[in-house]
Amino acid sequence: MVPEPTGPAPATLTLETTAEDLKPLVEEIRELALLRPPASLGRIVRLGDRLGEVLLAPAADRLGNVSRLGLSANGPLSDLPFGVVRAPRSIDPQGRYLIETRTLCWIDPALGDGNAADRPASDRPLALAIADAVYRPPARPLGASMSDGGISWRRHAARRNQAGTIRALGLPVVSRFGQAASPALFWESAESYAVRFLHLAVEARIDPANPDRSALLLSPERYDEQAIPVTAGQLASRLALERDALVVLSGLDTGGHGIGPGPFVEVFGAAGAGSLVASLWPVVDESATHLFAAFYSKLTQGATPVAALREAQRRLMTEPLRFEQGEGRQPVDFDASHPYYWAGYRLYRRSTNDCG
Repeated sequence: MVPEPTGPAPATLTLETTAEDLKPLVEEIRELALLRPPASLGRIVRLGDRLGEVLLAPAADRLGNVSRLGLSANGPLSDLPFGVVRAPRSIDPQGRYLIETRTLCWIDPALGDGNAADRPASDRPLALAIADAVYRPPARPLGASMSDGGISWRRHAARRNQAGTIRALGLPVVSRFGQAASPALFWESAESYAVRFLHLAVEARIDPANPDRSALLLSPERYDEQAIPVTAGQLASRLALERDALVVLSGLDTGGHGIGPGPFVEVFGAAGAGSLVASLWPVVDESATHLFAAFYSKLTQGATPVAALREAQRRLMTEPLRFEQGEGRQPVDFDASHPYYWAGYRLYRRSTNDCG
């Protein structure tokens, strides 16, 4: 439980339960979150209520007036989108999603303690935006209209727009889109500049059997070839960011393996990152563009990364989105309140004291 700046020290609540109790619930709610909205919404709400009773009700007397929670979980809970847990009536009479009533921050000591710790911050930092066009997606909401089964040019444009929202920070931006998002050009950019913000609008996958083989999928030199993996092991050995850099990994697929984004938290923490935003599943790129436009806008207004992400998520829940269909086609207004679009994002910090 994270106190207000003038409040007492953080208080720790520990919940111990068995994987057998929780794993089926976590797996089902993740599967439902990936179904075409809004068909699965009622079941998600019911599962959210059940998880609230299991996870929150035992601590209801301690959580009533707490507005910020620092979370750390292992096993199946590593893959639980905690934002969709619904507060029991003993905590919130309206029974809302946890993200509506609390600021959530994931804790991982690997952040802010890497090889950038002893380097002075550059007086010429920049933002590096990487967006990969080469991607053969599984079925996703809206996916059928965005992919021809091979290269998706609309998906490329959506990822370019998503990564482009980093310009709201007001820093110089180095962009690597499409074929320029190849491993060679990624390394050239990362090693040539003082990168304080790194936005990766690419697919990334977790390998539970060998976390060092978890990888970002970057562009090949030819669009008709397969994407090229850049493994966590390669990132750990070569990547160096500005001290306390912010990394956004918007397309991570943790695959329900019960380890969450852990391998990438460790890698980017070692590279110098103080904050990491990661998704638990690949999200439609157009909705991610809206979310990160709001996220970076809030950062420029002085919000902390934790608060900025929460406000961006709540905006998706309450405001319809407008998707541009391209020249000669009418834009589409779209309801992004379904948890698929917002619940999979987490922000990681090193300690509860960093979760303001």
